[in-house]
Amino acid sequence: MENQSSYLTPSSYALEVDNLTLCFDKQKVLDEVSFKLQPGKMVAILGPNGAGKSTLLKSLSGEIGEAKSAINLLGKPLTDYSLENLAQARATLPQFIQLDFPFLVSEIIEMSLLKRLPLVAQTHYIDQALALFDVQHLKGRNYLTLSGGEQQRVQLCRVVAQVVLQAPEQLGKPRYLFLDECVSNLDLAHQHQVFSVLNQLIEKHSLSILVVLHDLNLAAQYADSALLFKQGKLVCQDEVTKVLTQDNIKQVYGFDADIMQHPNGWPMVVPASVQDNI
Repeated sequence: MENQSSYLTPSSYALEVDNLTLCFDKQKVLDEVSFKLQPGKMVAILGPNGAGKSTLLKSLSGEIGEAKSAINLLGKPLTDYSLENLAQARATLPQFIQLDFPFLVSEIIEMSLLKRLPLVAQTHYIDQALALFDVQHLKGRNYLTLSGGEQQRVQLCRVVAQVVLQAPEQLGKPRYLFLDECVSNLDLAHQHQVFSVLNQLIEKHSLSILVVLHDLNLAAQYADSALLFKQGKLVCQDEVTKVLTQDNIKQVYGFDADIMQHPNGWPMVVPASVQDNI
């Protein structure tokens, strides 16, 4: 088995973005964005609505053709990837997924398979996937009858399974999850369950995770570092404790907030009163 250290040299990066600029309808959506990320971390992508966060995630996942030449993933540009190889290296959960057909939950998980499996192996794969976020009991349900939170957890099982439970030749190599507001429909307990599982997967499977978040306190508690965006520009990239400062929040969100320390050490963002921000 090839380990992570033999796959990437100590000075290399698992993900590099070099001067990524995108314009849609003559509007600049990403503006000269550059950063480098080491593997095996959770990185939060932060910023107000319209900052370019989702467009960045779509670019990194290979969905936007004109962005591919500015992005290197696991040592080579996205332009060099076949669809199959890219599917082995990364999985993406977009912010909105619209399904109009009554697929079973088990069939949703099957959609992540990169190749056909014998029936017994396929059943085992589906069971393993659903166990990731404790939704085994939904296996035979019609996906369209699930609550928004249940659908979101099923979709998380699907994308995680894509890069964790198959492609054994990728074991020990860095792989990426790109998640866009992956807990927006979840209650408090399930939000923290999801991020606890994701951090366990990082440690166990050489995963790297980029997650778009609006909840700054979830980012503060679970992410290793953050990318802070405003109007398509990368304003700040650093450890979460250095990104989530009063000055940065005021500059990017136009809102006053106090930064307090949680008893367990991470920063807590406490908004000032509404009256103070009028």
